[in-house]
Amino acid sequence: MSKKIITVFGATGNQGGSTVSAILNNPSLSSKYKIRAITRDPSKPGARALASKGAELAKADLNDIGSVKSAIAGSYGVFAVTNYWETTSKSGEFQQGKNIVDACKDQGIKHLVWSSLPNVTKMTSGHLTKVEHFDSKAGVAEYAEQVKGDLIVSYFMPAYFMSNLPGQIRVDPETGFPTLSMPWNPTTTWLPMIDIRSDTGLYTAGLFEAGSEANGVHVQGVSEWVHPQQITDILCQITGDEVCFVEEPASIEDAARMGNRIAEELTQNMILIRDYSYFGKGTDKKQAESDRFLVPAAKKSTWKDFAEKVQWQW
Repeated sequence: MSKKIITVFGATGNQGGSTVSAILNNPSLSSKYKIRAITRDPSKPGARALASKGAELAKADLNDIGSVKSAIAGSYGVFAVTNYWETTSKSGEFQQGKNIVDACKDQGIKHLVWSSLPNVTKMTSGHLTKVEHFDSKAGVAEYAEQVKGDLIVSYFMPAYFMSNLPGQIRVDPETGFPTLSMPWNPTTTWLPMIDIRSDTGLYTAGLFEAGSEANGVHVQGVSEWVHPQQITDILCQITGDEVCFVEEPASIEDAARMGNRIAEELTQNMILIRDYSYFGKGTDKKQAESDRFLVPAAKKSTWKDFAEKVQWQW
C-alpha cells in the first residue's frame, strides 16, 4: 500500500522540522506517511539532510496560491505555519493562511493542521487589541471553520517558546546576577512553555493520526506549565549560580506610551500571560484535553530537560 503524503511547510524550521522528525523517526508513522518538505531553498544543508532521510523536497511561495496548490497536490495532509515577524503584517499573514486553506480545499486535501493561536482581542473582550501575531493566525482558523466543508482542520497552538528564555535572561548591572525581568507574578502567574523543536511534532503528528476525531480541535501545545519563579530556581540548580526573577510593572498605558508598534505588541503579549494565562483564564487546568492528541507513548520535555541542554553564558 502506498504511503500517504504529508506536506510540511517550514520543514527546516522549528515547528515544521519537529513535525518532520516526529514522523520520520517513528517507525509506525514513517510506515504510513511520506514527507514532502516545503523549503525556500532545497539546496541548503538542512533541506538536503531531510532529503537524505527520505523526504521529498519542494518549494512554494505562500503569497502565490497557485504555487501553494502545486506544492500540496496529491497530499493526504498538510501542516502549515506562517511567520508574522517576517513582515509584521496582520493582513499579510492572514492572506498567506487563507491561501493555504483555499489551496487545500481546491486540491482535495483530507486533513490540514494549522499552526494557530488564540484570538486575543476576542478572548480579552477588547482589553488587549495589539497582539497581532496571535489574532492574525486566529483569523485564519476562523476562516477555515467557515469554509472547510469536508476538509478536516485541526489547530495546533504553540505555547511560549522555551528557546526565547536564553536571550531574555541578562545580568542586572546593579546586582550582578543573571535576571529574568517580566511583568508576571513570580508564584501565581501560570506560564505555558514548549520546547518547540522537540515537542511540536508530538502534537501535530498525533493530530494527523486522530483524523476526523481532531476536526475543529484546538490543541494547547504545552511541554510544561510553570510559575516564573520556577524558571530561575531550576537554573540556580543547574548552573550553581544565583539567577533571579524580578517582577516589573507593565500596563496597557505604558505599552502605548512606548510609541513603537512592535514594543507595544510584545508588552501586551506579556500582559496576556500575566492576566489571561496565554490561552485564557483557567486553561492550565485543561491541558489533559489537549494531551490526549499526543502520539502514543510521547514524552514531553520539561523546562529542566531543556535548560540542561543550554550552554548558559551570563
